[in-house]
Amino acid sequence: MKTELRELNTDDEEAFIVGLKEWIDESPHWYSFAWKDGMTFKEMLEILSNERLGKDLAPGRVPHTMLYGFLDGVIIGRVSVRHTLNESLRLRGGHIGYAIAPRFRRMGYAKEMVAQALVYCKTIGVKDVMVTCGDTNVPSWKIIEHFSGKLQDRIWDEEDQETIRRYWINLT
Repeated sequence: MKTELRELNTDDEEAFIVGLKEWIDESPHWYSFAWKDGMTFKEMLEILSNERLGKDLAPGRVPHTMLYGFLDGVIIGRVSVRHTLNESLRLRGGHIGYAIAPRFRRMGYAKEMVAQALVYCKTIGVKDVMVTCGDTNVPSWKIIEHFSGKLQDRIWDEEDQETIRRYWINLT
């Protein structure tokens, strides 16, 4: 079955909470940038809507759309599509950031979700898409290269103490 990649809506609260549990042994940041303990789902949806519209952005943030991958009603991962890049995202992060829940990795879902995210990039006018990943994250850079990602360079990320690959995917 194909993965459906879309924004969350009010009917997705239960799926979101169940999906959050998939990240219990990892940083919940990989699942959601907006979710904080104690907040309501409705509050999070409002934050996501504002971030998509570029309203009330936290310092260093750019307008972005958070899309979640659904498989038979279960959230298996997410993709953040940044509408523009700032200096920080040019170094690390790029236009597309994606994460797949641990138990759904290595099943082809990331590739499906990235394909759909690239289509979304076109709809918001991004024609040259930067995607970055750690140099040792072979599955990720293989996905990027599958979509004709051209390696710009490798740079050292002082914050995470790792080498980062920076790619460009041309959508024209």
